[in-house]
Amino acid sequence: MGIHDLQAGGGGTAGLLLRGLLAPASWAYGLAVALRTQAYERGWKRVERLPVPVLSVGNLVAGGTGKTPVTACLVQRLRARGRRPGVLSRGYGPRVAGGLSDEGAVLEGLCGPGLPQREDPDRVRGGRALLGGAGAPDVLVLDDGFQHRRLARDLDLVLLDATCPWGHGHLLPRGLLRERPRALARAHLVALTRCEQVEPERLDRLEREVGQHTPAPRLRIATRACHVELEGRHQPLQSLAGQRVLALAGVGRPQAFRHTLESLGAEVVATRFLPDHGVLPAGGLAAVLEQARRAGATQVITTRKDAVKLPGPWPAPLGVLDIEAEVVAGEPALEAALDRLLAPPA
Repeated sequence: MGIHDLQAGGGGTAGLLLRGLLAPASWAYGLAVALRTQAYERGWKRVERLPVPVLSVGNLVAGGTGKTPVTACLVQRLRARGRRPGVLSRGYGPRVAGGLSDEGAVLEGLCGPGLPQREDPDRVRGGRALLGGAGAPDVLVLDDGFQHRRLARDLDLVLLDATCPWGHGHLLPRGLLRERPRALARAHLVALTRCEQVEPERLDRLEREVGQHTPAPRLRIATRACHVELEGRHQPLQSLAGQRVLALAGVGRPQAFRHTLESLGAEVVATRFLPDHGVLPAGGLAAVLEQARRAGATQVITTRKDAVKLPGPWPAPLGVLDIEAEVVAGEPALEAALDRLLAPPA
């Protein structure tokens, strides 16, 4: 039984005992978070500002909330306004071709190779380096930046995965929360992601819960499959309908990937799920292909985040599903927030 099983509440008596053992560590983590928050709010820790507008995309929980496709969506909207956005990120995860992390490589694929990116745990240092280089951006998107308080931001967009918004109700490591829900008071916008996987009544209830912590406008964002790559070529999504597939994923919410495949008509007959940012060991892909053969799968479908870590050339049964973020409610609030972000100083 893994940590996510414990956090989700599984495991019977053994799970209850193990979750109880995690409680002291969760209390200690919460105390550290509270002290750090006080340090910034009282001015004991210094906040540094860069000379361009900064838009932060973050969340309350550890694990996937769809930040990468949302970041790509924001980059495209900023470009449509005639701006040159750059992306600052921590760069967590394995390095792939070009020296970027797996998420950085995916973002480059979604936005094109001309996207200025800098990966550095010290976002202030990274931002200064990015602004000091050739083709410097005129607006920065701070990826996974809600808890990175040291860098001042002009717009805080916080994402909540509608399928698991509150991290099972506990702070790390007992649950998935990085901060308690009251931290949403710092947000300028709150977006419910993966809203296509949740009933409208549940979304309405979640929005009311969010409203107990912040008056910030709410968006709803759906995660959509945009195309599938099979045998090196983009194919229509309908080509997955009726296919028996093995789902291969090392992402924060692998069940969301499975749900997407099933929504396209694929029959998921087997899975190989890795930890977030996980990498298959040497010979691991051959083992996955053998698992697929034994399960009667005709295709192995993986995410782009996993595909960038696989050595090529890819064998024919391996396909890659690409996804994108679509704002399905709250568009005027997002556009108004971007207007304020980019408005010239008074």
